[in-house]
Amino acid sequence: MPPDGRLRAWIEVHDDGVLAAFVGVPGAANARVGRPPATQLCSSAEDARQWVEEEAKAFGLPVEWVDKGPP
Repeated sequence: MPPDGRLRAWIEVHDDGVLAAFVGVPGAANARVGRPPATQLCSSAEDARQWVEEEAKAFGLPVEWVDKGPP
């Protein structure tokens, strides 16, 4: 049975690259409220999306893409 939950992910464009970030949504395996997001500075938006998708696959969780990070 697949784990409950999902990863909430977003991409931010910065002067020095594209920041990919995600957090586990409550209900996701090992999700902790208030935990800082996992991040990776990438060279392009496509690289950022691929990194998030690979991490989600490793966790066995779907990705929920949002426009901005956690509130």
